Formats: sequence, structure tokens, C-alpha cells
Amino acid sequence: MALRNPRKTRERLLKTAFEEIHAHGFQGMRVDEVLRRSGLQKGAFYHHFGSKTELGYAVLEEQIRPLLESVWLKPLAEIDDPVREFPALLDGLDEWMPPAMLEHGCPVNNLAQEMASQDEGFRRRITQVFEHWIDGFEALFERGKAGGHIRTDVDSRAAARFMVAAIEGCIGLFKVEQSRDHWTACRSQITTYLKTLGPRCN
Repeated sequence: MALRNPRKTRERLLKTAFEEIHAHGFQGMRVDEVLRRSGLQKGAFYHHFGSKTELGYAVLEEQIRPLLESVWLKPLAEIDDPVREFPALLDGLDEWMPPAMLEHGCPVNNLAQEMASQDEGFRRRITQVFEHWIDGFEALFERGKAGGHIRTDVDSRAAARFMVAAIEGCIGLFKVEQSRDHWTACRSQITTYLKTLGPRCN
């Protein structure tokens, strides 16, 4: 039955596998549990994926990367003044970030911690996802320069890398502490950093 609609079958497998990986890690994800939760048989799995690792790669590329784009890159693309507008974006974190990300942390960072040193295929794909995120911040800082909100001497790529690292650290600590006070402290320090990138007052 499932193979009569291969696209929907693949999507169901990927969605369920993503949920399992996010909650339990790639190594903790069991294919038989994915199949049980999906209501599918092993034949459906092997029709689409040759191995658990191949499924993990597909989850990273087809579930996690689009999630990153919707949660971070699309909102970033709507900002012109990083110093003023990005902190305001962070204020609505619990409204626009999926609850599972607040509970389990950032899925790409989780996979980076778990699998980047274990599997070259994961490492390459995780690097590409992070670079995509960094690209979004770099474009934001370049727009900020064009609008006079960011100094022209700021290294936009370096600042973008720092922002991704800072945000990932904040999300990771929030996952452990589950404290709104912690997030408020992180938000304030990110705001302070962004102000250092703005034009100097004489």
C-alpha cells in the first residue's frame, strides 16, 4: 500500500526519523521504531533508503536544513538593521521556534556534537548546513553596512560565524537549564555585541 505513493511514504519516514533523531540522537534512533511509528514495513524503508546512515543524511538535508531556513534564514532576510531588529526577533523566540527545539535543542548542533567526528558524510553535510546559516548572517551584516547600521570595517563573515556560535551556545544551555532567565541573559549579551558593530559615535 505505502509504495503506491512513494513520495508520501518517503516524507512519512523522514518526518518520523527526524523526530526520533531529535529526541534520541542518530545513534539512539532505531529503524524498527521509525517503521512502527510510521505504520510502515521494512520493504518501504529499503525501497527508499539503503541504510540507516543514508536515512540520517536525508533527514539532515530534507528535514533539518529546511527547518533552519524557516526558523532562522527567512526571518533574517526580512531584517535591514541588525543592531535594532535582530534583538527584537530574539524576544519572540518562544513564539516562532518549534517547541521541540526548545526541549531538545538545535538538531543540527546535536548532530554535529554526536556525529561530525564519527562519520565523514555527516561532517560534510553538517558543515554545509552551518555555512548556509552563516551565509544568512553575512548577508544581513552586508545589508546593515549598506544601510549605515554596521561599520564598513566589520568583517561580516567573521561576525556571522560568531553569531551562529553564540546562538548555538545559548540554545544548548537553554536545553539543559530550561530557564527563561538564562535566555534573557544571552539575549542581552548578543545585543551588546551587535551594538559594537554599529557606527562609532564621535
